[in-house]
Amino acid sequence: MYNYCISIKNYRCCIMTQLELQKALDFLDRQNVWAFSINMIELLFPNEAKHTIAISLSRHSKSGLVTNVCRGVYANPRASCVPQFTAEALSSIIRTGEQSYLSLETVLSESGYLSQMPNRLTFMSTGRSQTFVTPYGIIEFVHSKSDKKNFLNDCRYDESRGVWIASTKKASMDIKKTRRSLDLIDWEELAA
Repeated sequence: MYNYCISIKNYRCCIMTQLELQKALDFLDRQNVWAFSINMIELLFPNEAKHTIAISLSRHSKSGLVTNVCRGVYANPRASCVPQFTAEALSSIIRTGEQSYLSLETVLSESGYLSQMPNRLTFMSTGRSQTFVTPYGIIEFVHSKSDKKNFLNDCRYDESRGVWIASTKKASMDIKKTRRSLDLIDWEELAA
């Protein structure tokens, strides 16, 4: 997963003007942070009230200084550190504190066992089921009832994409457990 631990002890602003936000975004970019939660901005502007920060980010989003990804998550459109797999990188920012792995239709399609390309990334998650429509693609989280201890069994970490990815076998079991459409899957090929 992308590591968004940054050192902010030497960076603090008082008021979130457009210029100060631009400076903060440049600082984050130098720290390899291109997308961030509103909580991170609150750390950079400790003297601003939380509701004021939310209003300011909304205003700056309309002006194009930041991109509103989803509720409470923003991106810097000028960042030089935007990863190649943006939607995958966003999945860990959107769902901090929960485990997830790429599975279901995404994995089966990438493995050649699904006859159509899905229009979204599908993740199994320890959190609740939810779909996020972002400027970088649709990200769907499907709740898994698996215990957290064995949650990532039969998954591999893809360094280039920054996410855990289920094996084809696990993805096919996930799709059955979650009772998703089985019509487009080539089960004969999958069994071979």
